[in-house]
Amino acid sequence: MSFMVMRKTGWPFQEGFLNDGVQELHLFTDYRWNDGSVSRRWHVDPERFDAGLADLRPVSLKASDGPDQ
Repeated sequence: MSFMVMRKTGWPFQEGFLNDGVQELHLFTDYRWNDGSVSRRWHVDPERFDAGLADLRPVSLKASDGPDQ
């Protein structure tokens, strides 16, 4: 009997930013996994920031026409 193991893969679908007027902080990236689950990777200490205040932006995995920054 052979079993096929499904590899779990994920793609970023949105990011959260906070702009205080002086600087913009990249707070987190949300990932959607091929098993239907969603997870969040924080880039800052989540205890110090309210995710509800974040400006959510969709992530595009398409190649851009402009130069890399």
